Order: sequence, then C-alpha cells, then structure tokens
Amino acid sequence: MDFFDRKHIIITGGTSGIGKAIALRLVRRGADVSIIARRQSLLGQTIAEFEEHKARPDQTFRQFSADLSNWEEAQSAIETLTADAPPDVLINSAGYSHPGYFEELPVEVFQRIMAVDFFGTLYPCKLVVPLMIERGSGHIVNVSSVAGFLGVFGFTAYSAAKFAIRGFSDTLRQELKPYGIHVSIVYPPDTDTPLLHYEDEFKPLETKRLSGNAGLLTADEVARAVVKGIEKKRYVITPGFESTLFFWLTNPIFTFVNWYMDWVIAKARREKAQDGRQAG
Repeated sequence: MDFFDRKHIIITGGTSGIGKAIALRLVRRGADVSIIARRQSLLGQTIAEFEEHKARPDQTFRQFSADLSNWEEAQSAIETLTADAPPDVLINSAGYSHPGYFEELPVEVFQRIMAVDFFGTLYPCKLVVPLMIERGSGHIVNVSSVAGFLGVFGFTAYSAAKFAIRGFSDTLRQELKPYGIHVSIVYPPDTDTPLLHYEDEFKPLETKRLSGNAGLLTADEVARAVVKGIEKKRYVITPGFESTLFFWLTNPIFTFVNWYMDWVIAKARREKAQDGRQAG
C-alpha cells in the first residue's frame, strides 16, 4: 500500500503554485485531499482536476473558501474539513509577497504579509494540533523560503514573516515530538509560480540580480521534495541544490543543536514524570 493511500491531507493555498503541485502528487498517490484557498472559482477548478487524477474510485476531495489570516474563517474551514475525518497531514502553503525598498514599502504591506504568511500558518496549526494530540500522531508541514533563513535584499517584509515561520516551526517541532507528531519546514528557492511572476513586477534591481544567480525550480520539483520529505519524516526540506547548499553553509551545526535540545527536553520530561509519581 502507498504511504499516502487513504490519508486525509489538508493543504492551504492548494489552488496554485507549490500547494497545488503538492496536492496533485498526493492525489495521484491515493490521498484524500482537502484544500483551503480564498477564491471559490479556483477551488472548483482544482477539485475537478483532482477528479481526473484520482487513484481510486472512493477517493474524497473537499474544499473550503477562507482567508486564513482571519481566525474566525480559519476556524470555520478547519472545523468543517475535519468534522468526520481528522487530518493525518497539514501542509501550510498559502503565502503572499510584495518586495520593494524598505523605505518605500507601506506599513500595510508588512501587516498583510505577516497576517497571510505567519498567522495564516499559525491558525491552522493551532486548530489541528489538538486533534493530532488526541490521536497521538500526525505531521505538520510549514512552507517557508530560502528568505526564511537568509535575509534577501528587497524582502524586508517577506523575510520577516518567513523567519517567523522558522522560529515557530523550530519550537513546534520540540513541543510536539513527545506526542508522536512530526513537523517539517520547507525552504524553497525561487520557484516558477504565479506569486513569483507577481513579485517580478516590484523587485528592486538588486533583488533581480540576486535572484538571477540562483536556480529556478518548477512547482512540481518542489512538490516532489516535499512529498519525499514527508515520507522520510525529515524536519528540514530543502528543494534543489542551491537551497540545500545555502542552508547548510549558514546552519552548519543545526543537527547537533536540535539533538542537544531534544536530549535536554526529554530529560526534563522524565524528571517531571518522576516528580508527579512521587507526589501521587
């Protein structure tokens, strides 16, 4: 049986770009896929594509239109999509970007990007984690960016939000590990998506020169790395050579630090459990 067969997977931003490419790969492998996005027309078109690629007759697909930067809309989406089928995997791929010189970017751009990219990741996690804890298993995948571990000229707003996703994911991994819940963070480089083409209209020249020195991946190439990373239960997923190279050059002792922190946390939990038994 395929690793993803009959697993219920929720994907935010599942109607375009990386999110849609991941969804299609999982549909072909037999997963029951639920997608959340804002535009209802794209949701309908995407579900129709899923039907064309499904791996089994009883495969189910769900959709919900919501702005995940809004807590109430996020609640409605997750509660509806999990009413009869708690998720095995949550993939947070919804995102927004608007590059520009810091001194020229309105404060509203920073607020909107943080709302969509960070809180649009936080809210689904906050709603799904209790369900996964109750079941004792699950996997959360948060899509960041190379700009989430490496500051990139012209992306003061976007990098701030994507760095926030990294800090959140690093900590979430530690807290959820004792419950048997896996966390992954994805650091894609420039990827050929509608968002990238939107960004190109606003990128400063310096940003364009930096982007020109990095490789451009297709959404499906990123999706392939993400799907493989979920199967392998990898925490850090770096699609492409450049993303992998830059991450490990800038984070050479990352694995050791994670191991050490896990060891300290496990020791503290054993002490806590022993104190609890003695108090009882």
